Amino acid sequence: MNIPEPLVSISCITYNHARYIRQCLDGFVLQKTTFPFEVLIHDDASTDGTADIIREYEMKYPYIIKPIYEQENQWVKGRRGSAIFNFPRAKGKYIALCEGDDYWIDPLKLQKQVDILESDKNIGFVYSKFQLVNFDNMLIENYSTVSNQLFHSKTGYLLPSLLRNNFPQTLTVVFKKELLANFDKYYSYGYDWPLFIHICGKCKSVFLKDVTGCYRTNPNGMMASGTLKDVDNGGFTTLSGAFRAYLCGEYKVAPILDKLKINVYMYYRLSKGDIKDSVELENCVKSRLLYQLMRRMIFVWAFLLKKK
Repeated sequence: MNIPEPLVSISCITYNHARYIRQCLDGFVLQKTTFPFEVLIHDDASTDGTADIIREYEMKYPYIIKPIYEQENQWVKGRRGSAIFNFPRAKGKYIALCEGDDYWIDPLKLQKQVDILESDKNIGFVYSKFQLVNFDNMLIENYSTVSNQLFHSKTGYLLPSLLRNNFPQTLTVVFKKELLANFDKYYSYGYDWPLFIHICGKCKSVFLKDVTGCYRTNPNGMMASGTLKDVDNGGFTTLSGAFRAYLCGEYKVAPILDKLKINVYMYYRLSKGDIKDSVELENCVKSRLLYQLMRRMIFVWAFLLKKK
């Protein structure tokens, strides 16, 4: 049987989500698209029957559902996130994200986002509105008005805002796989904030105003427990990697004002002593600011001479 290559790879990581995983998987398989897609699932040795439910869907949709079943928990060993387990095996041109306790409610979600990505080669990241729900699927609030819309950039370049706030909700995101290049060079682990910084530093982004899914508040989740914050040293590890990548020319931020915002923010964080990094990085930031200031002064000087 000739199975077409998927255009989109959906990456789903799960652990002890037996209560929610059916709703998550239904949101995937009910997507209405003009293109094939695959669902890459990493079950991190769940102990509550999550793996059994995934196997049901694997048997029903063998060409779509492609799971990995761990025998030992990998998170506690420091092997964390989709970047390790799902991204390397993704066959799609684009990657969509959704964790096992969240779910999609718009059957046209993927189609809408891929249409946007295909419309402009400079666009590499699409995210959307979402709803916040509790354990019983009761709507808490439309969180998009508080988060996504507040920080969305009119220029399409999210890097300056992302350095301050991780606002795109993971379950709403679809991005170009090729933008993952060199991620491991600057970041030591692959959860959403460094991932979004790395991708959005290379491309334009689009905010889809449709509500496409639901984020479930989970008091036992990684975010709520503070585990990720501890791993990231309060965000300092991510910012250090982001600053290095930017200074090495990895990120192409077009608007001059955005570049200035990033440079000033780097110097601000380093001057506060927030970033426990090398003197070399601090000196590099200072040199970058001085260089750009001199360029501006020379430009103004040349402009004034020309007017004379």
